[in-house]
Amino acid sequence: PGGDAKATEGAVVGEGGAAQPRQAQQGDDGGDKVEIVHDGVAKTLDVNEDEYILQEALDAGIDLPHDCKLGVCMTCPAKLVSGSVDQSEGMLSDDVAEKGYVLLCVGKPQSDCKIETVSEEELLDEQLMT
Repeated sequence: PGGDAKATEGAVVGEGGAAQPRQAQQGDDGGDKVEIVHDGVAKTLDVNEDEYILQEALDAGIDLPHDCKLGVCMTCPAKLVSGSVDQSEGMLSDDVAEKGYVLLCVGKPQSDCKIETVSEEELLDEQLMT
C-alpha cells in the first residue's frame, strides 16, 4: 500500500518520489511531533507515520478547513516549514509539492515537522503557475 514513495528530510514527496531512508525523530509515544500553525496559533500534536495530519488535528479540536479528505479538492493546504511529510496519496503536482505545499488530509509525517496553513487561493495560484 505504501509503494516506494517516501518523504525525505525537509521535503514533501508526491507521486513518483524517490525512496529515501526515513530519518526518524519520534516523540515519546512513538509519534512524530507535528506543530501546526493556523490563524497565528501554534499547536503541537503527536502523529504516527501512518496517520493523517488533518484527522489527528480535527480529533484534537483544531478547526482546520477541509472538505473531501481525499487529496483532491485542495481545501486543506499548508506549507511545510521543516521536517518531512509523505503525501503520495494526494493530487498535488510534484513541482508544487517540492516547493513545500502539503494537503493535510493525505499528509503523513515522516519526521518531526512544522506546518503552517495557507489559503486555498495561494495553493491554487501556485498550481496554475506550474
